[in-house]
Amino acid sequence: MTNTIGRVHSIETMGTVDGPGIRFIVFMQGCLLRCQFCHNPDTWKIGKGTERTAQDVFDEAIKYKEFWDASGGGITVSGGEPLLQVDF
Repeated sequence: MTNTIGRVHSIETMGTVDGPGIRFIVFMQGCLLRCQFCHNPDTWKIGKGTERTAQDVFDEAIKYKEFWDASGGGITVSGGEPLLQVDF
């Protein structure tokens, strides 16, 4: 894991909407697309959010692994536009 820093808008620890099973969802901050029916327009502003390292987010996420294993879930990285922070 790296010390790459990303801007995270928020985290949902037990999501059931953004993929199969129980999910740990990382909502990244920043988006240039401005889609008309965007579900998360509060994530659009570049430079906002909380700076977190990839390792820090992983360390938080791994605590929920037993729930992923039992439900066929995992991690979802959403946004905002996560590809604006592809190194993260």
